[in-house]
Amino acid sequence: MSSTFNVNQYWIERGGQYIAEDFPAEYHRLQERFLIDTLKATGVSFQRILDLGCGFGRITRVLADHFPDATITAVDLSGEQLENARRYCEGRSNIVFAPYDFYSVFPLPGGSHDLAVAVEVFLHHPASFLQQFLQRITAACQYIVNIDWSEDWPWPRPEHVWIHDYSVLYRTLGLESVGLRLPERVNGLQQRLFFAARSLPDSVRALPQEEAPGSQSPPPMVGWYTQLHHATADLRLFVPENASLILVNDDQWGAAENELRPRQIKHFLERDGRYWGAPSDDAGAIGELIRMQQAGATHIAFPWHCFWWLEHFAGFDRYLRDLCKCLLANDGVIIFELMP
Repeated sequence: MSSTFNVNQYWIERGGQYIAEDFPAEYHRLQERFLIDTLKATGVSFQRILDLGCGFGRITRVLADHFPDATITAVDLSGEQLENARRYCEGRSNIVFAPYDFYSVFPLPGGSHDLAVAVEVFLHHPASFLQQFLQRITAACQYIVNIDWSEDWPWPRPEHVWIHDYSVLYRTLGLESVGLRLPERVNGLQQRLFFAARSLPDSVRALPQEEAPGSQSPPPMVGWYTQLHHATADLRLFVPENASLILVNDDQWGAAENELRPRQIKHFLERDGRYWGAPSDDAGAIGELIRMQQAGATHIAFPWHCFWWLEHFAGFDRYLRDLCKCLLANDGVIIFELMP
């Protein structure tokens, strides 16, 4: 495991904080349709499917619904997420849930499988580990299908994200693979599906693969990181370096928060210095803001992807606008100075 970033610790903590995804719903529906359409287009019978890093069960439920005769084994490190997945997949009798630590020496749960599925899972692990882990998956599963980013980002990446060249990675392991672009972009985002095995059937080789080299698409998540760059620049300009800044970002900025140093960054809500999730109501948000202001907070900021806070917590929004000074409000960030 990385000596500078503890992957397991990150996902144990995050696993207790969310039961939904941050990207738009239509993006995930596209992802799910493409996964199922591709699997069915192969004509291969998948009777035992392993869902790696199942989270709260989004992909697990889709697999169970479209392959009702298959046994789906869904694994995750987080006990909280496995409980979320059990609730989300309630009523589906063909799913077995099991805790599993990728970094352990224990064999994969469920014995041998026809197919291992990993949707936005491998990118959360460094290449030095992933190569070893894929060898273990190959020993237990006939086929591997993963959906991920596969082009390097020219933008800052969160510390829990690594970008891999899966074609090269599979080839290094002696596996044959095909790479398929998802057919649409949502909010400028696009991914690839990789299908790998020691030997692929002709039906998989015949799948329409991505365009020839030299026909490159824009880097993924350009919109997000352009907005992030502009928001951090505005915060550095409008918030003094000696400030104590409450950054309402749903804990999504990762290492990008370091660009705001030497300002002291505080999450909202927070407990013991860690992100704690959204408040239950306006009173909770206002009370927490007052507590943090009394503890020394001087500013609060809402980047574009958290403008929903000010819509959902309308009373909190009125409190800020009535009693605080708005330093900046554009399409990238809203910054308030907390007045004494």
